[in-house]
Amino acid sequence: MERSGALFFKSWRDEKGVDMRSFAASVACLTASLLCVQAALAKDLVLTRHAVSGVDSGISKERSWDRHCNPVSVTVTVTKNPTHGQITVLAGVKSTIPESTLRSGSAGACAGKPATGNEIRYKSNPGFHGTDSVSYNVVNGARPPQATTITIEVK
Repeated sequence: MERSGALFFKSWRDEKGVDMRSFAASVACLTASLLCVQAALAKDLVLTRHAVSGVDSGISKERSWDRHCNPVSVTVTVTKNPTHGQITVLAGVKSTIPESTLRSGSAGACAGKPATGNEIRYKSNPGFHGTDSVSYNVVNGARPPQATTITIEVK
């Protein structure tokens, strides 16, 4: 047997004369591409929001739905609490999927329809003005956790 990378072949050409080195190179390129796409999708989501000092403010809604617009269970786990305020995660909050949702793919078909999920709320300590932040993980369905950090500009 001849060895080519991690794949083993009896010969460099199969019984139909197909060059197996090209096949091995194609498989290697495809694998590398998929790993790069997966790494790109795993990036943390970083957002900025504004809040008024001492006022309870909604800073994010975490919800998910399937291609038929049915709600998918969403779990939010705070990983870093804000330094200058409190964070509240309200589960079971009903809202409407924004009309601004991209129209491509199955998500766009759900724009304007009701959804149930979590709302993230922030309230700064009284008199605090400046920058605060909160980090949390979102798990929806069987997908891997999505790390999210929100920087809050408190006025």
